[in-house]
Amino acid sequence: MLLVAMLATGGCRLVDFHEFSISGRVVDADGKPISGVTVKVSEDNTEAVTAANGTFAFNKMALGMKTLTCSHTAYWIQQEYVEVRHLYNVQVDIVMQRIADEGPDPELDPVLEALAESMVFVEGGTFQMGATKEQGSDAEADEKPVHSVTLSDFYIGKYEVTEAQWKAVMGSNPSNFTGDDNLPVEQVSWEDVQEFIQKLNAKTGKTYRLPTEAEWEYAARGGKKSQGYKYAGSNSIDKVAWYGDNGDYKTHPVGQKQPNELGLYDMSGNVWEWCEDRYGSYSSSAQTNPTGPSSGSYRVLRGGSWYDYARHCRVAIRDGINPSARNISNGFRLVDGELPPQEDPELDPVLEALAESMVFVEGGTFQMGATSEQGSDVQDDEKPVHSVTLSDFYMGKYEVTQEQWKVVMGSNPSYFTGDDNLPVEQVSWEDVQEFIQKLNAKTGKTYRLPTEAEWEYAARGGNQSQGYKYAGSNTFEEVAWYEDNSGGKTHPVGQKQPNELGLYDMSGNVEEWCQDWYESYDSSAQTNPTGPSSGLGRVLRGSGWSSLARYCRVACRNAYNPSDGGYDLGFRLVLLP
Repeated sequence: MLLVAMLATGGCRLVDFHEFSISGRVVDADGKPISGVTVKVSEDNTEAVTAANGTFAFNKMALGMKTLTCSHTAYWIQQEYVEVRHLYNVQVDIVMQRIADEGPDPELDPVLEALAESMVFVEGGTFQMGATKEQGSDAEADEKPVHSVTLSDFYIGKYEVTEAQWKAVMGSNPSNFTGDDNLPVEQVSWEDVQEFIQKLNAKTGKTYRLPTEAEWEYAARGGKKSQGYKYAGSNSIDKVAWYGDNGDYKTHPVGQKQPNELGLYDMSGNVWEWCEDRYGSYSSSAQTNPTGPSSGSYRVLRGGSWYDYARHCRVAIRDGINPSARNISNGFRLVDGELPPQEDPELDPVLEALAESMVFVEGGTFQMGATSEQGSDVQDDEKPVHSVTLSDFYMGKYEVTQEQWKVVMGSNPSYFTGDDNLPVEQVSWEDVQEFIQKLNAKTGKTYRLPTEAEWEYAARGGNQSQGYKYAGSNTFEEVAWYEDNSGGKTHPVGQKQPNELGLYDMSGNVEEWCQDWYESYDSSAQTNPTGPSSGLGRVLRGSGWSSLARYCRVACRNAYNPSDGGYDLGFRLVLLP
């Protein structure tokens, strides 16, 4: 059973559509077609995925300039700009570069070494974040309430990232203001910055990232050396910032004004600086290493710019815009290092219980796919049966619950609510990746989604398998909530009979995301397979409360667009030793 949502469109717009199209082909540097590339047309809020021959097409396009963004896990993001005009059907060939193809460039080393040497150590501590008293009457509503934040140590850039550094990594300069390589790079979106960081880390082997909003404000205030200034380093803005009254309507080379208490330059003015967090309202509760809200359309900007009034360059000022937006007053600076753990003693019991519920699965060899006990219900994508050998791993006894999701993410996306032990649903594969990142930061553990092979091996009972059709029984009612007995809803985890390994709900209740891209099986024997490098969708297994029994078999496969969710889509975790 394959259900892949490959086309996504936005809300209604009154535009003039015509029978004109954009079509093309995506290839690698050797001219070979690349399948599974997501091609997005941002202006028309639509996307497609390239076929096996690398082709894609968009029909009935609105007239005008279009930005085509191509993304694939194995290749660098590539953008092309085309114009749809009357009487023209646009054809375009797009070349993407494989990430592994680009190694360190010795000619760039001095620039990147200088970047590394300019990182400033910031000793962690506790501070009051938001509209503190020195911000005065200029404080805005989104800076309230003031709240206590505790941060771990980190390293932050002494300067905003410059045009020289951007060019060294990206090979081009998007900035409006040029003529001096020490000008801060601007006209870069949050998404552009993520691509820059990805390439920078590949070149240097480091772990650069954007600062969290809390890290940014703590550093701007001077960290433990703070003198309580309104701006970053002074109560006199002209000493520390290029802003509307002295900026002469342009950016200025970094480091020309007075630094703040930590020796950081231009944290007030020059360019607004992107942060990692989504933009959202503050909470009054104390926090440790916060990373912002789990959802939201905008990303945070901090510090003001050459264009702004003084009040918009204060250490507490906040802004949030679309992460794809580019502006001549928006740039960024970097932090070096992984996100620190978000320690919260009140959350420990829930997360400790999650860790304690992980079940050891002894590795072994099994036959994966349409084995004989699956009978006449088998689907073509379960063939051919093939031998798979797996190492030991730990798997969640239960599907991840709404309580566990809320502890990590702070909200509950589920359609069915009323019991915290219901499995979380309405989560996309991409949502789950964010959950795992935050969970690992909180716990210091290494959780992930199971591979498709790990999932099926565990559902079959691993080395203790009795050869059942469903996960734990040949009698479906004993082990699963499905169409005929669910009452049209999910049920709390662990109410049915477990399988041979003591795992619950691996048939029915909610479908479970796996890590792999979906692809046809190969007949060859495999060891610890992780699936293809690209594909039409991410794998789902086990089916759910709305499914027929034949779709809840241990061998049945499904797939869906990784950005889409549904009220029968959930997941369980694997924990690495």
